[in-house]
Amino acid sequence: MSRRKESWIGPLGVLVIAGLAFGQDEQRRIERAVRTADPAMRERIDSSLSFAERSYLEVGGFLSTTFVNLNDSNDNSRRYFSPEISIYGRAVIDGAHTFFGRARFQYREFSQGDSFDDRGDRWGEPFVDRWWYEFDLKAAKAAYDGKTIDGNLNIRVGRQFVDWGSGLTLSENLYAFRPTIEAGRFTVDGLAGITPGDQSVTDFDASRGEFNEETWRGFFGGRFAYRTKGNEEFYAFVLAQVDYNEDGPSRPNLGFQVDHEYNSQYFGIGSTGSLFARLLYTGEFVYEIGDSQSDPLRGPQQEEDIQAWAARGDLTYLFADRNNSRAEFETIFASGDRDRLVTSDTVGGNLAGTSDHAFNSMGFVNTGLAFAPSLSNIMTFRFGASTYPFPEAANVERLQVGADLFFLNKLDPKAPIDEPTSRDYFLGVETDFYVNYRVTSDLAFSLRYGVFFPSAAVETEKDTRQFIFLGMTLSF
Repeated sequence: MSRRKESWIGPLGVLVIAGLAFGQDEQRRIERAVRTADPAMRERIDSSLSFAERSYLEVGGFLSTTFVNLNDSNDNSRRYFSPEISIYGRAVIDGAHTFFGRARFQYREFSQGDSFDDRGDRWGEPFVDRWWYEFDLKAAKAAYDGKTIDGNLNIRVGRQFVDWGSGLTLSENLYAFRPTIEAGRFTVDGLAGITPGDQSVTDFDASRGEFNEETWRGFFGGRFAYRTKGNEEFYAFVLAQVDYNEDGPSRPNLGFQVDHEYNSQYFGIGSTGSLFARLLYTGEFVYEIGDSQSDPLRGPQQEEDIQAWAARGDLTYLFADRNNSRAEFETIFASGDRDRLVTSDTVGGNLAGTSDHAFNSMGFVNTGLAFAPSLSNIMTFRFGASTYPFPEAANVERLQVGADLFFLNKLDPKAPIDEPTSRDYFLGVETDFYVNYRVTSDLAFSLRYGVFFPSAAVETEKDTRQFIFLGMTLSF
């Protein structure tokens, strides 16, 4: 790129990149709102029974409706309605072989002009979003050989949801192969997987043209853990992220080819357990290295080193009362880069000739409903509490209420986040409220309300931002 071209693109880039990444977080929150756990059976099987008698089949589903209202950084009120039907099946053979599949038929309807990506109303894809097979060696030995073995080997392969560690580095849909070896108090987890390349995954680099339609990133890692007699777990891991995305247009289209390649490796240590009988904790620290491409708006692109980090700590106090009350404190840190214009994108990204200190990953943590900054150049403090207020009252004993109070800051005041801010630490305060009400075993309602009060550091719309989520689920 010539210097003449660079001088023209630079000021233009400052104007156009400000809002590019915002829709990423709106869409990401909604896409990942429902996370389904699939418990596997671990029963000893009588091998004298017939195949049909030794098998277990469960088929079910749920109907749900979701309504979302969100005020964005430009004070636009976006409304979103989504009816959905999901059908799943799980088959367990001899306790050793588990097959799971789920299909979701979700229609996304937006109020006029409110689509996050300007594609309007449409069906969510893919329709078959979970399918995997799991093998359990310990259960197989018990079922077929009548033997009890020390340790275990468990393998799960297929399209599945992967939460790695505490979620700082990876919390996403993958086509994955996941072996787990247990030996006494030691556990070794492996991972080899790739994102599906469909609308279920939203990339962290929102300057890439297909960031919310086609994302291909591979993940390869191992995790080593030790569990104490007191049920505390200490672990360490390494996770490599390999960028398989093809070259394509950037957002905005600059009229020339942009290299968005971002390859990273994460080294983490962490622990979970209890400090006292009622005080639970989680802690994790991650250091990121690798290479990213420099900002094309400020000169020819170069490959630069990544040197970044993130950390998370959580304390939960259980009151052990009839109301199942709990109080929680959580803090999250993620490094930023002072010479970036946007903390998570290639366009407006790292300045050529400098190391990239902005932490970026496919992880997911709770940074609030209404503001929800990306996990990069942030320092958050969350105070939360929840309870079941009427544990002995008929019809409302399964009503849960809770609230979270967030203090949101930049870790480096001179580094950017994913929308324009001044060089100040404090970004604002957010209060989130939630209600979960299980009316019957098959019918449940949920309500989420978040309101963010921006500080003077936020240079976009100064009015409060609100997020409203209403959901109803009928299982069958």
